[in-house]
Amino acid sequence: MNVEGYVPVYGTTENTVIRLLTPQVVKNPGKIYLYENYLLINEVNRGIHIYNNEDPAIPLPVGFAELTGNTDMAIRNGILYADHMGSLVALTTNDFTELAEVGRLPISKWLLGVPPPSQSYFECIDSSKGVVIGWKKQTLKDPDCYAL
Repeated sequence: MNVEGYVPVYGTTENTVIRLLTPQVVKNPGKIYLYENYLLINEVNRGIHIYNNEDPAIPLPVGFAELTGNTDMAIRNGILYADHMGSLVALTTNDFTELAEVGRLPISKWLLGVPPPSQSYFECIDSSKGVVIGWKKQTLKDPDCYAL
């Protein structure tokens, strides 16, 4: 039986690199965080948008921190803590002109990565292929897995 469902997109070594890019358009916002004069907006599973928020009426885009699989963040004493490809990473912020990794802690319960969309069939995850960083809609033949 053929049904509409999802196939996993697996992360590669290219996805493990943390980059500070030019500002990007917000498409799928998640958590919002205020730190000093900065506004941070999570782009679900992609990274963090960074804005200068000195004037909250007109936040100015500063950059985009590319952190594959990111859904959460916190900052304390100038260190940004964020989830990234199955690890908790600690990054210096340096006024968001650069990001430097100062620590990494594997998150053992994050073995499978991003869950599939709820109430849908999906191709079962093969952990030997890596961490799931997203899902692609596709027609599946006799899928064995279903997300509640």
